[in-house]
Amino acid sequence: MRSIAIFTLVIFLASSLMVPASASNVTVTIGAERVHASYNLYLSQNVTTLPTLTTTVDSNSNPDISAAFNAALTKADPSASVTNLSVSLASVKSDVSLTCDMDVAGVSQVNGNMMTVNMTWLPFEVTSNIRAQNFSFNTIGNTYFRSVVAYYANASRFIGRPNATISGVIFYVNGTSVGAPAAESYAGNFTTLNFGLLNTDVDQWNRTYTLTNDTTTWRFWPPKLFDFNMQVERGNATKDYFASYAYNATISVPGVGRSQGTLLLVGVGSDLTEWAMAAIVVLSVVVAIGVQARYRSRKKAQAKFQRK
Repeated sequence: MRSIAIFTLVIFLASSLMVPASASNVTVTIGAERVHASYNLYLSQNVTTLPTLTTTVDSNSNPDISAAFNAALTKADPSASVTNLSVSLASVKSDVSLTCDMDVAGVSQVNGNMMTVNMTWLPFEVTSNIRAQNFSFNTIGNTYFRSVVAYYANASRFIGRPNATISGVIFYVNGTSVGAPAAESYAGNFTTLNFGLLNTDVDQWNRTYTLTNDTTTWRFWPPKLFDFNMQVERGNATKDYFASYAYNATISVPGVGRSQGTLLLVGVGSDLTEWAMAAIVVLSVVVAIGVQARYRSRKKAQAKFQRK
């Protein structure tokens, strides 16, 4: 019994430390003072062995990081710039956890009691090779995947086969079989800091308002950014290789926020519209409770009358 308990504990601790790919998320929090973006990203793969390290870098320790982010933001929105940038990495052979925190300046404007935030910068893409210690954590495709996939792509063509034991290779992109050149290009061009899938206008996202904390939230679930598989046959054995990378996105603003295309409209200060909308919600709840109570009272009265 004791050994079973220990085994169960080990399994529980191991599972609690694993971060599934679905946990990747982009969170933008907008307040009266700043626009803050937090990226919690996770890559799962067994295509190659990645460097093992745990480190944190920022714009002070590595100016190249700040320059790369600013170049990408400016390309998406010339008014946007990054401040207070920090990047944390945890890489263990097959899996990579990447956390980025930053403030985005130059994208909000306050007029009276209304703040307008331009979210054009959100689908930015960092294309440059950024290194932390010996790890190129952005251009993982070109630095680590391309040579491996090219090796098997060459074997699949049966031209100067690099390993005579390879009898067949099949490549898949997003679950669809593709040729060797397409697979090599797809895997080699993968970058982690690519948020181009967030180019859908915010007013097309799922919007909710929560009365309890007076917060408006938009949520968006784009398709997987990277979904690669490779089956390699060696004699009678087949080995599967994969790499998977996806994220969802959330934007939160205080009060009752609205969206128009890529613009967010957020009330700041004493905005009577917010109070009116909140009052309507509360009044609707009170009326619903009253109607329900009246209905129950009538049912009880009818039941009492029928018994007589």
